[in-house]
Amino acid sequence: MSIPNRSKKGVEEMKGPKEFSCRVIEQAALAPDYYLLKLEAPELARNSYPGQFAMLGCSEGYDPFLRRPLGIHQVDRKKGQVLFLYQVRGKGTEWLAKRCQNDKLSLLGPLGRGFGCSDGGGRAMIIGAGVGVAPLLFLASELRAHRWELVILMGARSKSGILRLDAFMEYGEVKIATEDGSCGVQGTILDLVARELESSSFAKLFACGPLSVLKGVQVMSREKGIAAELSLDERMACGVGACVGCVCQGHDGSYLRVCKEGPVFSAEEVVLGE
Repeated sequence: MSIPNRSKKGVEEMKGPKEFSCRVIEQAALAPDYYLLKLEAPELARNSYPGQFAMLGCSEGYDPFLRRPLGIHQVDRKKGQVLFLYQVRGKGTEWLAKRCQNDKLSLLGPLGRGFGCSDGGGRAMIIGAGVGVAPLLFLASELRAHRWELVILMGARSKSGILRLDAFMEYGEVKIATEDGSCGVQGTILDLVARELESSSFAKLFACGPLSVLKGVQVMSREKGIAAELSLDERMACGVGACVGCVCQGHDGSYLRVCKEGPVFSAEEVVLGE
């Protein structure tokens, strides 16, 4: 089984995740139910790399009891800041969306295995559907630092679901697909991926989004013989691999914990179910 190289250039090593009490610097609503949260978290910023996530406490007591996993969207290591892009999906994230400047949040991280950002560069395609773009801005910044040329594909149902477009445009050529045609070309993100693969060559694909999108990218990467890394979005309870509640099937028949062995896997590592 091929395991992608997870380069940590410029990242300090920690023995494991830590719990932090982080100050909210600011929080902004980007679109209905979508928020950008900026935290003061210098140690987390120094030790995180693309594709990793954190478990955020989303209550002042025990309801909800479980933390919520959020992919690390962006870091500023000089300022000691970490940003999270998330969608309100239930009671915990509803609570999180109400946090204001100078509030404190409990956070466990960094967690999981992220994307490979090896030196050498090449031409890469980054594929993000909806809030699946959350971990991909951090990835784009690191790949550019490692001299990769990037084509960034973003997809959503409509224009309101295209998140942080200006930020992504700093790192590469951005192309957009919306199902209703309100932004970019009309169609799905997979239609756009297929079109790009027919017209251009790529050394690697990176994707995050719904399971249907990841399955489509997995199939196309195999057909074209292009290496791909997929970031899976699974419900998590502990975030550290102890509860074994977020497993996916490996190609060798094993079961892999998305929070521990992932959330990023090579396309050849995993069997993506329904």
